Amino acid sequence: MNRLAVRAPRGASLFEFALCAIVFAVLTGLLLERLLRYRADAEREGVVRQVENIRSALLSRVLQTEIAGDRTQLRALVGSNPVALLVHAPVGYRGEFDNPSMGKIPPGSWYFDRKQRKLVYVFTRNKSFHAGSPERWEFRIEFIRLPTNNAKPSGTPPSAGVALQKIDG
Repeated sequence: MNRLAVRAPRGASLFEFALCAIVFAVLTGLLLERLLRYRADAEREGVVRQVENIRSALLSRVLQTEIAGDRTQLRALVGSNPVALLVHAPVGYRGEFDNPSMGKIPPGSWYFDRKQRKLVYVFTRNKSFHAGSPERWEFRIEFIRLPTNNAKPSGTPPSAGVALQKIDG
């Protein structure tokens, strides 16, 4: 029998093991980066959905005041806390603060700054490995005037209302 024909099974060499470890590390890094990006996208879309809910509640309140014909209620909405319009506060809503310090507000939270009259959402800090992601979004209920229409009869007051506006970049 030929001794070269029968070989004992041997394990992987150190080079093959290192190569597999490097490939595994690269694939794991890509997976983690994608996971963080999807998580950041989901958080951003959740905030957008919550803002749309607040805008719907605000529109409902504006329409109620228009039907009632009471402009003072419309003016009272400007600068108010938009969370008060909702039946349930958003998940992570911490309340109203006069001088909020960023160290005391945990990431993933909503709060209302009474002094500056704005609603703020603080994003989680692990957005992704890419720079340039925002740390927080700020919103305020503001008085808006729609452009006047030249086809209106003279003496007609300009259309006015309130809207939830994003006030940061």
